[in-house]
Amino acid sequence: MEKLLFEKYKTSEVTNTRRVIHTPSAFVREHFFHLQEAGCLRSLKPHKSMRSGLNSYLFLIVLSGSGEVSYRDPSPAAHALTTAAAGAGDLFFLDCMGQYTHISSGDDPWELLWIHFSGPQADAYYRYFREQHDWHFRSQKLPELTAAIWNIIRSNEEPADDTDLLTAQQIVSILTILCAKTDPREAGASPLSGKLKSVQQYLDAHFAQQISLDRLAEEFYISKYYLAREFKKTFGTTIIQYLLTKKITNAKELLRYSTSSIEDIARLCGIDDASYFNKVFKKMEGCTASEYRRRWQGL
Repeated sequence: MEKLLFEKYKTSEVTNTRRVIHTPSAFVREHFFHLQEAGCLRSLKPHKSMRSGLNSYLFLIVLSGSGEVSYRDPSPAAHALTTAAAGAGDLFFLDCMGQYTHISSGDDPWELLWIHFSGPQADAYYRYFREQHDWHFRSQKLPELTAAIWNIIRSNEEPADDTDLLTAQQIVSILTILCAKTDPREAGASPLSGKLKSVQQYLDAHFAQQISLDRLAEEFYISKYYLAREFKKTFGTTIIQYLLTKKITNAKELLRYSTSSIEDIARLCGIDDASYFNKVFKKMEGCTASEYRRRWQGL
């Protein structure tokens, strides 16, 4: 199968098609997020596109109409090709090394807006996204996402010297919106989301104390195993790692703006063993607590 980044539709099959295809310089390809293709099309009748093995990431928006998208993620854990019905407002974020197929419906042909892109950090963003979301989803930030793709299309239709840089900025904006955690205070949040936010606030206030999963489970009336799993799913980190990060962040502030000893700072952050504190600090910051203090205080 020929692997292309676009389909050469006949004019009798698709109308109102608008697309840009871009070939970045070697420097841009190596260092920046970069555009491969972006566009918008309205289908007049069903058409099927099937691809795999593309060194590309696809972000697709269904603007109107309906259709069907099938996808097999290229990760080792993925096996089956899964299929999702798509309608207006549905979003898809795919690693195109995997197999994907999309087809418009016959009685309600869709209008699609999309961008194919890549970059040196694209895989990291995609894996971070997939830890929190499915490849088929919806977002309250749809207007911002739509606007960003249109900005990319317009700027690349009449490129200037800074177009690649501005395109990279727009792609980062799209990825930031996609990867951002959902705030439980948003409309439609579940009771569990509100409870997890309360757990997070509790950890923020009591990180210097000895906190165990058992204690949290008792405090918030929830299974500790369920809490641990859902906390990681929601916030992208374990409760233990979240607490350690809070402790080290507080320690850094004390190292910079106090004269307290390393041992006292460790205790103030809830770590009684100074040796363990130094081990954790170096692992997270790449230097010892003493070295951190010297660098930031200019000693």
